[in-house]
Amino acid sequence: MRTVTVYCSSSGALEPHFSQGARDLGHAIAERGIVLVYGGGSIGLMGECARAAKERGGTVVGIITRKLLDLEQGWKGCDELIVVDTMQQRRRLLMDRADGFVVLPGGLGTYEEFFEVLVARQLGDHRKPIAIVNHDGYYDPLLAMIEHGIEHRFVRPAVRSVMSVVTDGAAAIDELLAHEPSPHDPADFLPMHAGRDRAGNGGAGA
Repeated sequence: MRTVTVYCSSSGALEPHFSQGARDLGHAIAERGIVLVYGGGSIGLMGECARAAKERGGTVVGIITRKLLDLEQGWKGCDELIVVDTMQQRRRLLMDRADGFVVLPGGLGTYEEFFEVLVARQLGDHRKPIAIVNHDGYYDPLLAMIEHGIEHRFVRPAVRSVMSVVTDGAAAIDELLAHEPSPHDPADFLPMHAGRDRAGNGGAGA
């Protein structure tokens, strides 16, 4: 595990305990000699995590769009700050540069990034580990929504096996380091396979 991409909020209006959680993750990443890859901002949880990693001697790579360079106040303390034109390019680099992913509390952008990584894992486009830091139960509604989808057969139960849910940053890194990639069988993940019989004919729910 050489690099970890962290997805999180750039909001500066959060309760202090969320900031502490981001700092704890930054410390854990640096202390294990892992490179932090993140959205490149200096504010919100992004800034807290990046500064904490640098405090412990870590290497930090930021990836940000030109449009957000001022809004998210691109952090000049990054060892490498990559400025791209579009959010699509940003998300692609954040995914490609990672050996694993950690999702801290965040808003709509973080949700989008998380689901893009999760769907790519579901499709077998990568087999990298994903850890969600459910700090103070922040992600309880999101996790309940996924379970709701499983209950109603819109989501396959196997999706539970490709993400770890923890309560702090150190535990998230431990989960990533302990991860052993397993063979990917689309039939385990994709709803379109749920109603097919052994001959490959469509059945109920296909």
